[in-house]
Amino acid sequence: MPGAPAADAGGEHAGHGAGDGAQTAPPTPADAIGIDGAVAAARAAGVTESLRITLPAKGKGYVVKEQDKQVPVHLDSVAIDPADGRIMDELRFADYPLLPQLTRFGIDLHMGLTFGLANQLALAALAVLLMFMVVWGYRMWWLRRPTKERKLSAGRPQPRGAWRKLPVTVLLPLAAATALVGWFVPLLGISLLVFLAADVALGFAASRRRAGAGAGV
Repeated sequence: MPGAPAADAGGEHAGHGAGDGAQTAPPTPADAIGIDGAVAAARAAGVTESLRITLPAKGKGYVVKEQDKQVPVHLDSVAIDPADGRIMDELRFADYPLLPQLTRFGIDLHMGLTFGLANQLALAALAVLLMFMVVWGYRMWWLRRPTKERKLSAGRPQPRGAWRKLPVTVLLPLAAATALVGWFVPLLGISLLVFLAADVALGFAASRRRAGAGAGV
């Protein structure tokens, strides 16, 4: 090591062979390339955008990862030998299976990262629409409440099953989009299924009551 005293392990034979021109090469430092060398090696391997560098632990190398999640994404990563800058391992985003790639895209879209400001504005508009939907939902429930004091000036409630009157060209894409969102957002899908089941059960019970009342008359 630098600064260490000369060793006398050879004893009286330590000087033998000193005149033959042979010299022992100094050992290579464990981290000879440094961070700049690791970055240069990563860029040479095609890992260039928004880099995050993990310093090498004992017996391991630098890990350099791309963090650019906008389109097109740059999410490749490489491991670099700190002694000589050799690429020890690499992981390319293009080699991911389709489902992990879609998951990555979905998370980044949900966090407003993929398209930058446009993505964030779209998410803000979606949040506002969701708030309006909550308010409209309570309004629909209020208009359909079973009370004789309900006034026509408050608005006319939508009858049960009004969605059946929608044209097929509107109903089928709407149903497909709802099923797709429910599949990828399971909590929303399960909640929607529970709501539909409850609404169908209430409608069936109401029709039975009307049928019984008509038979009694």
